[in-house]
Amino acid sequence: MTTPETTPEAPTPPASTKKPRNTLGLVALGIAILGALFAVIPATNGFSWVILLGAFIVSLVAVTRKGKGKAASVIALVVSVVFWIISIPIGLAVVGAAVSDSINEGQSITTPDEATDEVKDGEESGAAGVGDTITNDDGVEVTLISITPDATSPDDFFASEVRGTLVAVSMTMTNGSNEAVTITGGSVNGFIGEAEYEATRVYGTDSGDWYALEEINPGLTAAFTAYIDVPADTDLDTVSYTTDMFFGDGLVFLAK
Repeated sequence: MTTPETTPEAPTPPASTKKPRNTLGLVALGIAILGALFAVIPATNGFSWVILLGAFIVSLVAVTRKGKGKAASVIALVVSVVFWIISIPIGLAVVGAAVSDSINEGQSITTPDEATDEVKDGEESGAAGVGDTITNDDGVEVTLISITPDATSPDDFFASEVRGTLVAVSMTMTNGSNEAVTITGGSVNGFIGEAEYEATRVYGTDSGDWYALEEINPGLTAAFTAYIDVPADTDLDTVSYTTDMFFGDGLVFLAK
């Protein structure tokens, strides 16, 4: 008796372990990338906070979806958090620059020629210059000691490249207010006409220490020298000292 041959059954292919695409995660990633680009551009930095917050929320929802791929969602979550943190100092710098510009625009800067025209009836102009002291409403006293063209800074390690020539502006500041006053490169600015030149570096006049963010407590005095990079063969018309990086008073001195 012949036994009929049986055809072996084909093996059942293993079930696919690949999870279906998480479209919401891809959307979150696209929003996060857009927010990251906006965050590093000063002009659009303010919009990035809202965009990155939206990306963060969408990525959280996408991560919690069951049975969906999570790679894009996790990347979007990380990108939104990291660039939201990065956007904060950039945003603060933008606000500080805007406030500084508004303060400078509101100042009445007297040029040397204008100061000469103001000498009337034997009375000298009230414009301050080298050797003079200006005190703001908070009691901060700033004295312009000297202005030295073609100067050399004591330390170039932290400084940016000199593209013109350095002008050394030496000042003393006595903090007569009730709060600490910060001295940094943005505290001292020079003006040639309408052009503004920020100090590239500030050092203690006696110590030679670099003033990155030097805090001077109430009742104390600091002597410092700011170095301003200006075009060669030019002279500053005025210099100003700002008592606070964002909201302080701008004290203006004639440089000639």
